[in-house]
Amino acid sequence: MEATRRDIADGLIGAPASGGTRFAFGVPGGGSNLDVAGACDRHGVRFVLTHLETSAAIMAGVIGELTGAPGIAVGTRGPGATAAANGVANALLERAPMIMVNDCVLECDADRVSHQRIDQTAFFSPITLAAGRLNGQDPAAYSKIVSSTTSQPPGPVQVDIDPSTSNGFDAGRPAIDYADPSDVLGIVRGTERPVIVVGQGVLTLAPSDRISTVERLRDLAARSHVPVLTTYKARGVVPDDAEFTAGIVTGGTVESAALTDADLILGVGLDPVELLPTVWNYDAPTVIVNPWMIDDAAYFGSNLAACIAADMPAFVDVLDDHIASSWEAGSGRRYQEILVTAALTNSDQAAGGMSPAQIVTIASEICPRPATATVDAGAHMLVAMPLWNASEPQRLLISSSHATMGYSLPAAIAASLARPDEPVVCFTGDGGLGMALAELETLARLQLPVVVVVFNDSLLSLIAVKQTPTDQGGADVVTYRGTDFAAIARGCGLDAWSVRTSDEYSAALTAALDSGRPALIDVATDASSYGAVFSALRE
Repeated sequence: MEATRRDIADGLIGAPASGGTRFAFGVPGGGSNLDVAGACDRHGVRFVLTHLETSAAIMAGVIGELTGAPGIAVGTRGPGATAAANGVANALLERAPMIMVNDCVLECDADRVSHQRIDQTAFFSPITLAAGRLNGQDPAAYSKIVSSTTSQPPGPVQVDIDPSTSNGFDAGRPAIDYADPSDVLGIVRGTERPVIVVGQGVLTLAPSDRISTVERLRDLAARSHVPVLTTYKARGVVPDDAEFTAGIVTGGTVESAALTDADLILGVGLDPVELLPTVWNYDAPTVIVNPWMIDDAAYFGSNLAACIAADMPAFVDVLDDHIASSWEAGSGRRYQEILVTAALTNSDQAAGGMSPAQIVTIASEICPRPATATVDAGAHMLVAMPLWNASEPQRLLISSSHATMGYSLPAAIAASLARPDEPVVCFTGDGGLGMALAELETLARLQLPVVVVVFNDSLLSLIAVKQTPTDQGGADVVTYRGTDFAAIARGCGLDAWSVRTSDEYSAALTAALDSGRPALIDVATDASSYGAVFSALRE
């Protein structure tokens, strides 16, 4: 007997709901989309209407990262599917569990209907772990979809609802064959100045394993004084005020002092997808231990001594028993000071508004804890990522591996839903906010305690830093007309301020945080320090 669209929707929503999924995001287009919305209501999953499918997919991925249960994104066929692609690709590269659900032209109608018909399985296959049509004939398919999104590495699965298709959809993935952690101990023994680099792989672990791994890493580093660097995604795995915290690894230059001084570089959950496409040019042997076997370990070049998939808590336990260290107390902090100094370059020379570093440091000082900050792609991330105080994992969120603009506002909405009644600060450039501007109405409608801080310089600042003005298009390629984002925010129902000075900014930020209402602060930003900061951090 052929399953109905309602049957399939119930199975598709019921399975993740039973595992902890509580939110779905999207722009319904009729058809099976409305069956999915109805299933959400029946299974206790809140459906959040968005303006953009990309925003919906970003929100679903961020919810997945923060809760461990896949978020759900919903879009119609054709334009709804293609519009979601950037958010789905973001989930793939950020290792975020999510399910993308689409309507489609049914297989039984394909010979007569061409309107909005594209091969959505072929379209999504390169940017998902699995994509296909679901006909509801295999009851086990629903749990396999959930398992696929949350297995290592986590990521997105895309589903077309099609009761008429004759093909089943098997989203199952093979189990990982973990190596014995002792396989790398021969490399670890005999070293005296190891440096640990923690990456996003630690954050993909099940909650109990993640907590255990983070605690054991902190204890190991505190006892041995081994400097610990983190990638952008892993900020907070080691707290900023710990004497062993050594800063950030991006593939740039600011981490080079610590890595050059090391006689072993130990990547714990380190995934090359997080790093800039530069050359890993360090003499120390590099050992990578991840929850899954990475397939692009060639990034680490000829000095890659080992790369294994292992049980992470067990590995850290074994490592703790065998690691030796001649590092002195406070060695990590000295390297971290190099990073902070670089991020603060020229921060006191702002003339056309506030400096980017001022905007971040004041917010970090004023915002009560616990709090979450989200950061968009763009030049402001160069100062936001090192200068926002992070003491716990996943309190500083960024699209690091996909590095997409338009991320921060949808991510802030998702973070606020995942952590109700806690403040969220959304750092975004004017370019990135422009890409997700309609979601200001979503923020106002949901009445979430999110403060959007706009670095408003009417410029694609990071691209301007990279540009050679004489032969790469000039100012017109990177310059926008000035925009009053505060006026737009008020029109959407947010509290809003336009500020130029640190006093105005501090007062507005305090008022916004105290109100517990959605708010936006449009900050006139002097971009003149970005070039020096970029050179100090990356080149």
